[in-house]
Amino acid sequence: MQSKYEIKPGNISLFKNDKGDNKKRPDYTGSMKTPDGVELQVSMWFTESQNGLKYMSGKVQEPYGGAGSADDTVPF
Repeated sequence: MQSKYEIKPGNISLFKNDKGDNKKRPDYTGSMKTPDGVELQVSMWFTESQNGLKYMSGKVQEPYGGAGSADDTVPF
């Protein structure tokens, strides 16, 4: 049995994302763990500045639970 990969505090793991028909989806998605152990979701896009400089931009946020996630705080 293969064990689940666990990201270590202070590290980020990104994986190529299947964008499908939606060009606005991130090019890479993954997760990071802060030095104090909080896991966050990471999204990265390839982009280009007005001067033609290519770079990556990104977003870090709380993990998305998605539809049907177990959340005891929802009152319905």
